Amino acid sequence: MPVFDAKDLAAWTGGTWTREPETAVTRVVHDSREAGPGGLYVALTGERFDGHSFLAAVADTGAAAAVCARGRGIPELACLEVADPQRALEDMARGYRQTLGGLVVGVTGSAGKTTVKDLLACMLMQRGDTCKTRGNWNNHIGLPLSLLSMERGDDFGVFEAGMNHAGEIGHLCGILQPLCGLVTSIGEAHLEALGSVEAIAAEKISLLASLPEDGLALVDVDSPWKDQMLARTRARVVTCSLRTRADYTGQPAGDRAARLQISDGARGGVFEVTLPLPGTHMMRNVLQAAVVAREFGLSPGEIQAGLQAFAPAPMRWETLRVGTWSVINDAYNANPLSMRSSIKTFARMEAPVEKWLVLGGMNELGAEEARAHRDLGVFIASLGFHGVITVGGKARWIHETADAGERIHLDTAADAAAAVRERVGAGAGILVKASRGDRLETVILDLQQHLKEKR
Repeated sequence: MPVFDAKDLAAWTGGTWTREPETAVTRVVHDSREAGPGGLYVALTGERFDGHSFLAAVADTGAAAAVCARGRGIPELACLEVADPQRALEDMARGYRQTLGGLVVGVTGSAGKTTVKDLLACMLMQRGDTCKTRGNWNNHIGLPLSLLSMERGDDFGVFEAGMNHAGEIGHLCGILQPLCGLVTSIGEAHLEALGSVEAIAAEKISLLASLPEDGLALVDVDSPWKDQMLARTRARVVTCSLRTRADYTGQPAGDRAARLQISDGARGGVFEVTLPLPGTHMMRNVLQAAVVAREFGLSPGEIQAGLQAFAPAPMRWETLRVGTWSVINDAYNANPLSMRSSIKTFARMEAPVEKWLVLGGMNELGAEEARAHRDLGVFIASLGFHGVITVGGKARWIHETADAGERIHLDTAADAAAAVRERVGAGAGILVKASRGDRLETVILDLQQHLKEKR
């Protein structure tokens, strides 16, 4: 585990200790419940909470110290008093980054960034000690905390950068200082804050713009934004594609969609890997991760071993058996790009009887939200599903245009679960997907609970 010197922490943040910690600081946390021995608790403040109100509880856990606003420390705890705890958290991560020697990779994108981050980390773990973003901790709180968990002796670090507003990716990269970067995809996400796909692209590509001249930028030339990516980075560029010639080209291995053949143009070799999950979007995710791993010196065998070690994050194409139904829980989040990718993959899968969609709305689309949902409905109508159950206000727009099979619109997840029990046939396949705010996974929880009560 990392060990932080009290003097370094003060220097990085410009803070002053009320008294120095009596025990070593080995972890930085923002949740008082995760404090405990060795913990440095950062008292963040938001619209609905004030972390300073938990300082006494943190002291009771035996935590090493806390970071708090000036004048708000407590006698029971060694406190590093600073002007702004949030800024101090970022400054600690920025300062600590200067002490790290491992290869640090930054990953962003409108869809697929968590999966690519996890895939790449699993591959790199086959070669050396690797730190990665915890879950999807990719914002101004999560990324610094993730970086502060990397040990000085780690060989690799793989971190994702997310955004909700203009300038956020550049700010995070100023903390992370990646040596390698990639943009998984660019699409309609966070339109409410940025206003256009062009603005989203500029924001995502700022990760590549942050790379140093001796860094490495992966550019997927299938992206309609490839020219902008190439123009904005000064790092060495490596390209990949599923469609055309590139430094690395991927294609299905024969007629086996579960395997991907990768042509390594730089070394003149070809190798195959097995996909951990189905879909063209997963092929792209695997290709992007494999390219970075290959550029870092990993062998095809190490890449395959990493894929075998990969497990998808919860609610990201999580396959479940619920009674006789095969249910795919992809309800972690949604935007037009990820919705289409998941629904198209589901449409291509074999099912013994029928396929149903249970869909919520897509958030943060601003003035484009009605059009985006209706366009998705038109897309769904072309794929021939047995039925589509939509849930909530925004999903009504999907219901309006998803003119195929049985269409049902409902107000709540509980109503949707009841409709599944009443309408969906035995042995059916069901895909559940929505933005995080809809919490549509509760449909699955309801179905599971109902089955328990029947036993």
